[in-house]
Amino acid sequence: MIDVLHLFPVLNSSLIEVLSGLDRQQWNSDTVCRQWKVRDIAAHLLDVSLRRLSIGRDAYHSESPNLHTYQELLGFLNSLNAEWVKAYRRVSPEIITEQLKIIQEQLYQYLVTLDPNARAIFSVSWAGEDISTNRFDIAREYTERWHHQQQIRQAVGAKSILSRELYHPFLQICLQALPYHYRSFEYPEGTLLKVEIVGDAGGAWSIIRKGNKWDFSNQPGEITSQIYIDQNIAWMLFSKGIEINEAKQYWQVIGDQDLGRHALSMHSFMV
Repeated sequence: MIDVLHLFPVLNSSLIEVLSGLDRQQWNSDTVCRQWKVRDIAAHLLDVSLRRLSIGRDAYHSESPNLHTYQELLGFLNSLNAEWVKAYRRVSPEIITEQLKIIQEQLYQYLVTLDPNARAIFSVSWAGEDISTNRFDIAREYTERWHHQQQIRQAVGAKSILSRELYHPFLQICLQALPYHYRSFEYPEGTLLKVEIVGDAGGAWSIIRKGNKWDFSNQPGEITSQIYIDQNIAWMLFSKGIEINEAKQYWQVIGDQDLGRHALSMHSFMV
């Protein structure tokens, strides 16, 4: 798993920079999050940082229902998110930006104290893990903050953060979900699938069928299915920001179509 903690200050400062330059109309711009405007995504970023600090640094746990399934957990988190966003519509953009600047720095300072190889408070469920290291959990935190900032930038016409420095790590982390995403595909031993993100920040990832599961592979071999995805659309596919058919001019599958197209529905977030 890639280390991305050193990128948090860069990502954080770029968020404050773009938010500080927005006018009132831009703060109310629609986003690919459908029901959320720019101001709502900014408020959500503040919320998740505050919650992470409260639980991790301060060992503070608010009351929560007894949850038994992934869908129950997802419903509970969606409810928490909606409540916060609704309440923060009373708060000015200036205050949200000021609070984000402070809390993002505090969160970074907390994450620096964690042993990257120790067990994390939260597992990365979208990658099929019941137990994760802090390194992977921090990487998950990075993807959360990267894609929400990109949503804001896209909505207001600001320069994207598709640079290799910031975007390639995002893609590397998202693609960790690939073997788990294919868990229900019972293909013959040795079946090889390759996903290539096309662009300066992109790369290629291959998985192979071994026994009753899929694993990453660097071995050469006959590729059963290869899928090419334009980097400009990859982040939206992985975060459910666009439907597959809406993006069909930005991807191509060569070989087994069912096997390859399944990669397009992979989500590297809780959705």
